[in-house]
Amino acid sequence: MEYVNLNGQLVRDADAKIHVSDLGLRRGYGAFEFFRVLRGVAVFIEDHLDRFENSSRAIGLEVPYSRAELEGFVRELIRANNLQSAGIQLVLTGGYSEDIFTPGHPNLIIAPIALREYPPALYQQGVKVITHRHEREIPEAKTTAYLTAVKLGPRMKAEGAAEVIYHDGKWVTEGARSSLGFVKEGVLVTAKDGVLPGITRIHALRLAQQLMPVEHRAFTLDELYAADEAFITSSTRGVMPVTRIDDRPVGDGQVGPRVSALVKAFEAHVEAYLRAQQVSS
Repeated sequence: MEYVNLNGQLVRDADAKIHVSDLGLRRGYGAFEFFRVLRGVAVFIEDHLDRFENSSRAIGLEVPYSRAELEGFVRELIRANNLQSAGIQLVLTGGYSEDIFTPGHPNLIIAPIALREYPPALYQQGVKVITHRHEREIPEAKTTAYLTAVKLGPRMKAEGAAEVIYHDGKWVTEGARSSLGFVKEGVLVTAKDGVLPGITRIHALRLAQQLMPVEHRAFTLDELYAADEAFITSSTRGVMPVTRIDDRPVGDGQVGPRVSALVKAFEAHVEAYLRAQQVSS
């Protein structure tokens, strides 16, 4: 990836620099957003920029650029790097601070990220997730506070898990980098409050309503363990079936028919979005 956008200017990756007084570095104070680029198209960019602006406001920052400018920066970055399949991350920090505490003018970083493709077999066989007791601060905002998620990386690898699911000892919320849903007796259940509004989840749940009843409500760890089917959603994974939670199989340990149908519906939905965007451009 040769170019990034720093504060509205396209610069070479090697030349992009942030001063050491930035609060994103010194205090972990910042909001961010992430989305996929497929076939040169920024997938669901409208929804992601909505969430980026909402996350920034939730932590007391205002994005110093208009929506049109942000979209222009992203498209310029895609062209400059000739991106066909990649990720793009936007980060808004608290800016430079003389006392290393009081926010200054925000710094905006827009940078591409090379991504690995998940093997198709995972969508046919499902993945394992593990659970961990943790409550995110300001869960409705996508912030740069990922200490717990990063720290749990070695445990996930050691246990062969694709994701870690957070709970407070009883109530389950979401994954460290994903949203969560499960199916019980034909009804899809997903958390209503205290979670990040996952963009992939939003689109997947609209599709799911055509396939089965959907309930947005609080649910317990015991309910999750007793699920017939389960799945996680994220920009990189799409809709990914879960067939094992900790050391327990989900249902019969196989990808169930309802989640399988949702996986296919979401893939078709993304394909339709890509075609529509390519035609309009």
